[in-house]
Amino acid sequence: MTSRQANRAAPKKHTAMSGMIRSVFVISLIMLSAPAFAEPDVPATRNIPVKNPGFESGNLQGWNERSWLTRRARVVRNPHEGDYALALGPETGRAAQLVPIQPGGIYRLSAVVKTDAGSEEVQLIASEYGGVKASVSSALTQFTKVSLEFESARAADHVLITVAHPAGPGRGYVDEIVLTKIGDTPPPRIEDMALPRSRHILEEGGVAQQPDEVMQWFLDAKFGMFIHWGVYAAMDEGAEWVMHDKAYSPKAYRERAENPESGFTASSYDPDEWAALAKAAGMKYVVLTARHHDGYALFDSHHENSWTSVQHLGRDFIREYVEAVRRAGLQVGLYYSPMSWRYPGYYNVTGRDMKPNVWNYRPEPWHKENARVMKEEAYEQVTRLLSDYGPRAYMFWDGAWLGQTIDPELEDRFWDTGRYQNPDKEWPIGESCVVREDGTGKALGIMGLVRKFQPRMIVNERFSWIGDVHAEEGVSASSGPIRDRQVMEKCLPLMKGGWGFRPDRPVFSFEEVAVYLSDCAIRNINLLLNVSPDRHGRIPDNQRGVLLEMGNWLGRVGDAFFGTRGGPWQPLFGEYGFTWREDKIYCHILPGYEGIASASFTTQSLGGRDVTGVRDLSSNQPLDWIENENGTLTVSGIGYSTDPPVTILELTLAESL
Repeated sequence: MTSRQANRAAPKKHTAMSGMIRSVFVISLIMLSAPAFAEPDVPATRNIPVKNPGFESGNLQGWNERSWLTRRARVVRNPHEGDYALALGPETGRAAQLVPIQPGGIYRLSAVVKTDAGSEEVQLIASEYGGVKASVSSALTQFTKVSLEFESARAADHVLITVAHPAGPGRGYVDEIVLTKIGDTPPPRIEDMALPRSRHILEEGGVAQQPDEVMQWFLDAKFGMFIHWGVYAAMDEGAEWVMHDKAYSPKAYRERAENPESGFTASSYDPDEWAALAKAAGMKYVVLTARHHDGYALFDSHHENSWTSVQHLGRDFIREYVEAVRRAGLQVGLYYSPMSWRYPGYYNVTGRDMKPNVWNYRPEPWHKENARVMKEEAYEQVTRLLSDYGPRAYMFWDGAWLGQTIDPELEDRFWDTGRYQNPDKEWPIGESCVVREDGTGKALGIMGLVRKFQPRMIVNERFSWIGDVHAEEGVSASSGPIRDRQVMEKCLPLMKGGWGFRPDRPVFSFEEVAVYLSDCAIRNINLLLNVSPDRHGRIPDNQRGVLLEMGNWLGRVGDAFFGTRGGPWQPLFGEYGFTWREDKIYCHILPGYEGIASASFTTQSLGGRDVTGVRDLSSNQPLDWIENENGTLTVSGIGYSTDPPVTILELTLAESL
């Protein structure tokens, strides 16, 4: 018996109206990065069926169910065994498959892989199983077996298997994918409270990340509105990637976008209404796409090659938006993509290395100059966005990858994303688009411009700089431990099937969005939820309805989100997690929790902390609880059916954490 157990001769029961509990336990604070598990009893192994695991169907059957996750992938006659294998690339190539698994299992995933060149690699990745993404890679040019192991959460019933060739002019090859269950995971052991780890302030390119006091508003906000809106809203079949997906030429795309009958009109654009909706939904900040990958800017730009809403419709939509969001008392954010499909040089910035593209551009020496003009336009527009419109809180960069291929060294060399531009000027921008540092006279790079004009602005990592915020994107549930070393944000489309407007598309339900938000908050991740206005500027009714339901719910349970931090215990995927502030601990109980049928919930170890009250946050009803011998607390009489998405309990302690 431990000393803690010796002090608890028997459980103590407390009704909802009990007074302060006294105890003599010493709290044990330890650092945890993930739940700890005891050694499992391992049963006999067995293989889990994967569709077309050796690609012997001769096609991508089974690997194209999530079409957006499969690109530059084809089946070829270059196998390790059998007749076929999968080829990925050149440049970025991948294929993915969802495979059903049993919850609470230990699995081994393996594949046989090789590359065309030893400077490249093939990755085998497991994700969406309730834990942190696991991966293994090989750069060998001979077929080699690689494998990894992962433990599925008790609330996870599938794994996403991905094979990827991340970059390079060659190809990667994959064969003989095998998924094997090798054991069962026991229940996680009881945790003590975890000390939050301090955030490391990093520096890159002569610019440091923002300090904690600047990041405070973002960490407190938890919930924001993303808005993807541009001329693509007029093109029903493709949303924001329609120019690329349909291989429209810049001329044809512009003609369609500006068609007075069916094109982009913005006739119902009312940013005050958008801001009011965000506020009603409980959101604390808003981010609008100032320019997406098609190069159409929602603001004024004086670069000779620009394409803007001021030229097209005589309106600076960004100015109207910034003023409306500021009037609503919300934090103002913008999205900007420096890439542009309007430039063939985007796929061939050196003039010597044309990347694969849907327009079938062939390499030309003039492409390097074309890419330089693209860069110059981006600098002119970024400078205008930063120096005009007053102070802004946040910039969401997106699309700095060149030729839609990840190459950090080339991206940094091309864009000059640090404090200063490269004095060698391989892609020099015109002097009229240069801003020079006072005193030194040096030409400022992208982050130099940010810190000069918007010294308190937070930026993400998608412009070849480390970023103050790291983005997670997509519809998979957030998983893994609390993020306390890096500030995180998950962006998610409310509309199912893309970010820009498509007519009659279903949306995620209020219940689903509530779970997404709790999944994020218990891990210290913000949720940036996207809405998709139509070509006139109207947000669809089904999207508005979900947001208003979220606002109604957050009006009751917002204390468990805003201004909190994840912890003091690690979350258990699909079942529960925690947030805290001062003397409050909020237990977020998710639909997959095993104890729902018992109308009870048991916490992790409080380590002797005194509890003075427990209530259901949504209904404000006080609840009974029992102190257990192992330091945990069991709350009873919980009405799980009264708040279907997430039940939140508020524990009040005798003193602040």
